[in-house]
Amino acid sequence: MRVPRSVTVCLMACSVVACAPASRQDAFLVRGDSRAAAIPTISVEHSYTPALDQGRPDSRVAYGAPDTPVYRDRPLNESLRGSIELADYTRALDLAGMMAPLREAGPFTVFAVPNLPMEQFAHGAAPSGGIPAPAVLRQALAYSIVRGAYPAARLRQLVAGTPGNRVSLPTVAGGTVLVGRDAAGRLVLSDGAGRVAPIWIDGVPQSNGVLYLTSSLLAPA
Repeated sequence: MRVPRSVTVCLMACSVVACAPASRQDAFLVRGDSRAAAIPTISVEHSYTPALDQGRPDSRVAYGAPDTPVYRDRPLNESLRGSIELADYTRALDLAGMMAPLREAGPFTVFAVPNLPMEQFAHGAAPSGGIPAPAVLRQALAYSIVRGAYPAARLRQLVAGTPGNRVSLPTVAGGTVLVGRDAAGRLVLSDGAGRVAPIWIDGVPQSNGVLYLTSSLLAPA
């Protein structure tokens, strides 16, 4: 069967990424930056059970879970996939169909959720041990991805200049999430109805946005 010339041309062009989605971030155009922040791997400490070697427990120190470096010149989707502490959140984004945009130029601000809060949510949403449905995951994670880049310094400035010390940010799900400060001055996410999720790790710059980590999952009611 003869292949149409137009198909042949496109296949050849794809070899140089000409047929890739135009919105995908081009890594070639991103300025290199070797600076990195470290995301601690704390969930393993709560579930760690020493193995036995001839009756002796293995060493927590020797086999501890390392911190994950998050480099500033990498896109959000790569940083999320590279973190042990965000493995459950990353998997949930995949299942919910919410990961793909995070490889685009953006910018986006992501309030990622560590493993333990995600596992607690999954257990409540699917008590039988199954995986929550994609629609359930999309709703639960609706507050975690915001359009635009909001470094911590900018958020604090916005919060300080807004009546009530809370600023409303647009989410990719079409809603809004509130960001304010607690009594200690730390940034917190809020749903406006009393529920909050404290920010655990302040914004880490990424090539297509900013990455935060929260202490808990703030999901729409």
